[in-house]
Amino acid sequence: MRSVLLRFTFLTLFICSNVFLFAQGVAIQKRLDLFKQKDNLSDWIYERIKYVSENPQLRLAYLMETQNKAWRKAKTASEHYVWLNLLSTQGYYQLLDGNILGSTNSYEDAYAYYLKNKVADYDIVEYTAKPLSNNYTRLGDYERALYLQLLAVKFLNQIKEKPANIAAVYSNIAISYRSMGNLSEAEKSVNAGLKLTHQKDQVNIILNNILADILFDKREYATAAKLIENNIAKQKIIDRDNAYWLMGSYTSAGNIFKELNKIQQAESYFNNALNILNKYYIGTRLREKANILTQLGTIKLLENEPQLAINYFNQTISTLKISSQNKVDVTKIYGDNMVVDVFRELANANLKLNKPKEAYQYIKWALLSADKIRNEFADDKTKERLQVSLKLIAEKGIEITFNLYQQTKDKSLLNEILNLAEQSKSRTLLDQINRNQLLAAANQKDSLFIKKQAYERAIIYNEKQEIEGKSNKSSTETAKLKYYLALVNKQIKQTHKQFNDESFNIPITTVLSALPNQKIIEYFFGKDAIYIIDIENRKVNNVIKLDHSSEIKKAIQTYANTYFQHGADAMINDPKAFYLTSHQIYQTILRGIKLQKNESVIIIPDDVLGFISFDGLITDNNYKPSISSWPFLIKSNSLTYAFSLKTLSAHKNASRAKNFTGLFIAHQKNGLKPLQAVKDEAAAIKKIINGDFLFDEKVNSATLNNAFENSQVLHIGTHAYLSGKNQEPTLDLDKEKLFLFELSAKKQAPSLVVLSACRTADGLLANGEGIISLSRGFNAIGTPATIAGLWNVNDVAASVIIGDFYKHLVNHKSNGEALHQAKIDWLNKAQNNNAFYLPYYWDNLIYMGTDQHIELASATNWILIIGSGVGFVLVFVMILVLRKRFGRGKKAEDHKPMLV
Repeated sequence: MRSVLLRFTFLTLFICSNVFLFAQGVAIQKRLDLFKQKDNLSDWIYERIKYVSENPQLRLAYLMETQNKAWRKAKTASEHYVWLNLLSTQGYYQLLDGNILGSTNSYEDAYAYYLKNKVADYDIVEYTAKPLSNNYTRLGDYERALYLQLLAVKFLNQIKEKPANIAAVYSNIAISYRSMGNLSEAEKSVNAGLKLTHQKDQVNIILNNILADILFDKREYATAAKLIENNIAKQKIIDRDNAYWLMGSYTSAGNIFKELNKIQQAESYFNNALNILNKYYIGTRLREKANILTQLGTIKLLENEPQLAINYFNQTISTLKISSQNKVDVTKIYGDNMVVDVFRELANANLKLNKPKEAYQYIKWALLSADKIRNEFADDKTKERLQVSLKLIAEKGIEITFNLYQQTKDKSLLNEILNLAEQSKSRTLLDQINRNQLLAAANQKDSLFIKKQAYERAIIYNEKQEIEGKSNKSSTETAKLKYYLALVNKQIKQTHKQFNDESFNIPITTVLSALPNQKIIEYFFGKDAIYIIDIENRKVNNVIKLDHSSEIKKAIQTYANTYFQHGADAMINDPKAFYLTSHQIYQTILRGIKLQKNESVIIIPDDVLGFISFDGLITDNNYKPSISSWPFLIKSNSLTYAFSLKTLSAHKNASRAKNFTGLFIAHQKNGLKPLQAVKDEAAAIKKIINGDFLFDEKVNSATLNNAFENSQVLHIGTHAYLSGKNQEPTLDLDKEKLFLFELSAKKQAPSLVVLSACRTADGLLANGEGIISLSRGFNAIGTPATIAGLWNVNDVAASVIIGDFYKHLVNHKSNGEALHQAKIDWLNKAQNNNAFYLPYYWDNLIYMGTDQHIELASATNWILIIGSGVGFVLVFVMILVLRKRFGRGKKAEDHKPMLV
């Protein structure tokens, strides 16, 4: 009876509530129709906003369809004001609902609308710029966040805003700097904000929360704990308006005390934070709630209670609205760092329960969410930073899968390991290649593409001015241009669907099937272990795990620095020490790999491996004084390199050009040391290859760009180095410099670019991305292969090896085989000094990219032609002389008296 009564009560309540909602809906529709009849767009929009504000969780969809329901666009200043308010309100409610990407889109639309329509009297900083920058921070797009935040400070100072409001923006700036790892600038921003506030100000609480987080990052845990507890003590009167900041204080305290291994205190603080959200923000602040639930789950993991941890993590998933009937709904997974974090922690919990398959599934979902975040980023630097965290997740996935393979010997798991390694390798480069190919094929007359090109040119100009010290104002202007460029790129993706290609979804079997059928060795350098992936016949043959990753990386880095990056002295002074070190590196990084004699191998390096060439590695430990007889790896195998498997197969358009262009600068001006070897190199090539040769003053960015689009092989002989505080890869074109960021997509690219200069394969190492070099830059804009230098080139050796390379190229060897044979030729030549057989001299140049056969026209051998012509003339003259003599003799015979 009681059960029936309860059902009746619930049914009655359900019917009444629906009747009430229906009545509300009818009433508002009548008001909306009346406003529409009067053509009163402003009140029509306000009515919809007001209706949603009463119950945003149930009525958000109603708000989001406002634009489509409107009968016309805004015309007057007041209507523009209301329309802008609508866009910002949509961003606000979507954020409360946990939809950060949707919220970001709405705020971006609001900001763009403000710029376009010059809406007066609207507080664009408070209602749009600040929440939008906070969204960028949550997503990890700190460059764009900082641009808006610094702009806001400037604007607020100009209008003489209240100091507390300016201090609030400084708190956001500090968060951005802290998230980027720039703790000194973060602390400066906090201090700038604190100077504008009083102890009792709410923003003072916020700034001290952030300062405690900065101290936490600096591992000053005791100081951080004292500060955050004082901050909590100051917050005595709590209501809905200020409870959010106390929740933040409790969350920071939880993180600090967890790191201090005071688990019970940490859990208490996290629970206090959760209680505030449940009391004051029911149904809203979902991301904050999700974060705290995840933190409580990690506490349970530390207490070795994985099942309780999973219960918390499942609450996180439910809060983030990516579950259905207590199970993850893959179709609902979206890009958000909260989603990435909870999936990663679920993987850890399942590992503790000895459920590796379930753990691996959560790793894949974490990477899926991270890729969706990545798809929102426009700036390559932001993508490179994201790649660092992705690599840590990928490493956990590889570890799980490798252990499963050891248990089951299931070969399909080897493909999974390769797939994870590829997801953490040169992803930004792959994005650049795909984007540039699409741009080359797109309709460039589209106004969006014209605008994009204008922004890119302006950014390049400003960055170049800044590096060359010609402007002190470029950085602010560049940040502005980059922000606008990001908005244009987003519009292009929305308008042209081909730019939304998710290359990370390509099955690894498809990638393998498109590769050359030869031996490939791919490396993954993780924090805890190194994995060597052995690929043969387009299949993963084996995966080898090396422990002690940090020690191996240190050994390789020391090897590169000692023997290559600082000249040949260390190698010359103690060749035996080099020999033994090189052999040790060989044994370490090729442990367990079987290489057949004369087998061609593609090496896909990772991390510090990108700084060394494998050709010069020593294959046995039997030292001999005669360097020319050393067992270098090049003597048994031909090696080429690639940034990743996916970049290796990404270039789709073959060059239609058939000619060779050489650009040579001897640098006889500007105080640089003349490069006689450049002249010698050009002379050697000219004897072998027929093509266009440009020298010194005829070489500039214009001729380089023209040559790039109209050459099958582009050869550049000049100085190269790293410039500025960011060590930007740079080509010296005598009167001007060409920086890596200036390289832009062209309709056509050479099949091969030869960078005969120092350090053109060198640059800053971006974890998960590889070395950011000139070689990489040319690959990004369409060149399928480059030959580039890893360290300072020896001019004589380089000119000889390059000349021999072209000699083998015209004799129909592939690019990789030609470079291999040119190095072998050097080792087989008689040298004036035994030291010239050391790898420092001959192993600088490496072939990076797709190996291919290139048909180039041989140089016209005028000596041979002239010699042959002279010989022909001499033979002809001799024939004439002989015939003439023979003719005279004949006549003399005819006139002799006959004997009777």
